[in-house]
Amino acid sequence: MPLFLLRDGSIRRCSVVPDDLVLMPYHDRYHRRIHALGDANSERLLLESQPPRRSSRPGRARRIPLPEEGLAA
Repeated sequence: MPLFLLRDGSIRRCSVVPDDLVLMPYHDRYHRRIHALGDANSERLLLESQPPRRSSRPGRARRIPLPEEGLAA
């Protein structure tokens, strides 16, 4: 998956790459090919085209105590 430099300075892997992006490719200090996004519209198109992320760890259900349980009898 290609790497993209977002406007906030973060680098993200993206699985879906739209055709109409303004990109400026470069190599970082680790010799990775990074695609810097050339404008705000390109960043928006890229981020909107990504499939929803799945959580890597399943959520754990929390039990919320009832107000009466917190009171001493």
